[in-house]
Amino acid sequence: MMLGESQEEFLKRVRTALSDRGAPVDLPEEHEIARIIDSGRDIVSEFAQRAEQAKMTTCRVQDEDALLDKIAEIARQLGATSAVVPDDGLPARDRIVARLEQENLRVLDADDREAAFSADLGITGVTSAIAETASLCLTSGGGRRRLASLAVPVHIAVVRAEQIVPDLLDWAAQQTAEPPANQTLVSAPSKTADIELALVMGVHGPKQEYVIILG
Repeated sequence: MMLGESQEEFLKRVRTALSDRGAPVDLPEEHEIARIIDSGRDIVSEFAQRAEQAKMTTCRVQDEDALLDKIAEIARQLGATSAVVPDDGLPARDRIVARLEQENLRVLDADDREAAFSADLGITGVTSAIAETASLCLTSGGGRRRLASLAVPVHIAVVRAEQIVPDLLDWAAQQTAEPPANQTLVSAPSKTADIELALVMGVHGPKQEYVIILG
């Protein structure tokens, strides 16, 4: 609103500005026109490529044995000594915990709110992933612990290949009438350039995002 302008005067000005827009346009009933990635493409490869472009480190493994090896390899490369691994539908979660302990990592209590702030790694599953935006859908509530993916310096997300959907339209279609306690779409490592336009990684969340695609 302009200085000294009443609400009615403001609304009148808006109505006048909108009066010559022409006839409304009928939107297509089908959503295909809005799609960037259709279901006929290799959405797993598309997701992996776009995730790499977003500075996430991705790899694909064929089975749980290879998954355990890859997680152990990442932990060794990072020199990690501790991890938090919530019981959130993570594939082979018990085997992952056992392998980490074999590698001499301390597996912290995921129910301890302070654990994620001291752990070197957070390893979680996802509820879905989106090829169009290279997004990981992370929810909290029940056994899912939000801090395990947001408060740790390094997050490892395990994505089953069948969890990847082409685009946001497909992701939205999965939403239920009873939403989770919290839902976050992660599309890159945390970063900001708010201060003097200098890019700083890991300010509001993990500095490194690893994505392991299983299957």
